[in-house]
Amino acid sequence: MNAAEKLCLSCGMCCDGSLFDNVRLGGDEDPEYFKTLGLPVKRSRAKLPIAFVRQPCPALCGDCTCRIYEDRPHQCRSFECGVFKDASSGKITYESAHRSVVTGRRKAEKVKQLLRMLGETEDTLSVGARFRRVQRQVSAGGLDADAGEHFAALGLAMHKLDLFAHQKFYTAEVE
Repeated sequence: MNAAEKLCLSCGMCCDGSLFDNVRLGGDEDPEYFKTLGLPVKRSRAKLPIAFVRQPCPALCGDCTCRIYEDRPHQCRSFECGVFKDASSGKITYESAHRSVVTGRRKAEKVKQLLRMLGETEDTLSVGARFRRVQRQVSAGGLDADAGEHFAALGLAMHKLDLFAHQKFYTAEVE
């Protein structure tokens, strides 16, 4: 296993719901095929429906491998995070890249911990979706005053994760 593979297998944030809410299937990809692979494909309610798989991906294994790696959607095949690209190009060392992964995972775990403290335990949804659920609860007056402090901490932790993801993981789409 090379250093790039080790880096990805130490991370998994592109699949575990920390970075993305869903994976969009391309127009030439058959949603029924992905359903046969065990992916719960959903369709948007837009005028032109888009098929997608919510994150975290059910094909992600505990060791950050993908049980459908050879058959994964195009969006998964084409995505390379900024940390991976920087390490692969020699812009940063793999040691530095690994530190970024550890930092990102720590930030994501802090968000997940705060979500659990606020009663949001639906871990089959992305952290973004779970955060928006808690926001809606707060807006509807569904959390008590004691939860306010935790919600403030959650908002800050989510902001830090999002900022770090934009700095280190997300890349500009190439057209």
